[in-house]
Amino acid sequence: MGFWNKLFGKKNEKASANAPSHIDKYKRELNELNLKSASDLENLLKPLISPMTRMNVLPASALPENTQLESHFGGHPYFEAGESWPTTEKGKPLDFVFQVFNSKELELPETIALVQLFYDWEALPWDTGEDGWLVKIYPKVDQQKIEFISRPEELNQSPFCKIAFMPAQSLPNWEGIEVFKDEAVKLSCVLNEESPWNAYEDAVSNLIGEQDYQSQLGGYPRWVQGDETPLNAEGKPLKLLFQIDSEENANLMWGDMGSIYVFYQEETKSIEFTLQCY
Repeated sequence: MGFWNKLFGKKNEKASANAPSHIDKYKRELNELNLKSASDLENLLKPLISPMTRMNVLPASALPENTQLESHFGGHPYFEAGESWPTTEKGKPLDFVFQVFNSKELELPETIALVQLFYDWEALPWDTGEDGWLVKIYPKVDQQKIEFISRPEELNQSPFCKIAFMPAQSLPNWEGIEVFKDEAVKLSCVLNEESPWNAYEDAVSNLIGEQDYQSQLGGYPRWVQGDETPLNAEGKPLKLLFQIDSEENANLMWGDMGSIYVFYQEETKSIEFTLQCY
């Protein structure tokens, strides 16, 4: 059951009118932990701060002759000899969205040399089990094996946009904090009963600055709707590989001003995908 259903769901009509509220319950629990103030909330969040890399998608520019060895949106993707342009299960070409070559400055796993995303804009898949999306991961790249593959004619030309990478810090947003620190949710509710998310966002802003939706590598997902973080076999949250926001410069629109989220488990090399929008 999601956070909002648990916190603000319909009351049981048979429940006693004198039953203690969830806020009273939270206060008792938090008092035992000596958690009462906005400063306590910030201290709860500090250990969760995680590095990420912002991807600022620059304005579209003229498409260079070959961009296979560059990080970018649109343009020419990297391919190696023997590969072919990715397609759906029915053979329809997927559109190339972006690629990023890893470096020590970026928040990508060291086992990844290059990551790419291909997508079917007509089918608009929303989650892992649907056809029409592909995240390609190269553990290493070899320029001796590079091969140019022309963009299929049936695909519209996408804007070519370079990427400006910027290191930043990340914390879960309100829709995702329950997965990582339930006490932070309860303390936020106690600090601001009517708008607990405001208490939480104030704490986040004090620690790492104001946060907004963005394209990023690593860090925590910034959910448009409720939390959908996938779990591994041990019930622990998978790490975010990247989040791509709706980007005007690259002509990307995920549903209605949405974002896509890709999670990756290094041990099994499994990939999880989801899309959320307004």
